[in-house]
Amino acid sequence: MKSNALPTGQLIALVLLAPPVLTCIWWLMARGWAGMVQGGSVSETTKKRQKWEFWAALVAAYLIMFGIALYAWLRRM
Repeated sequence: MKSNALPTGQLIALVLLAPPVLTCIWWLMARGWAGMVQGGSVSETTKKRQKWEFWAALVAAYLIMFGIALYAWLRRM
């Protein structure tokens, strides 16, 4: 039987916490870039678009993370 690289508790924490942290970092970088391009203030249209993009990126990150975790779990069986 193969041993995990991470204990189960840490693996669960990684799967649950990595997507929001990475998505928030992406959002901060996108907001900063929009502020630079638009001269310091971000328009309401851009804020609405970035809000939608944030949720889409978060859902995609969770799907990818759960997919990777499921694949790794199935490979161990």
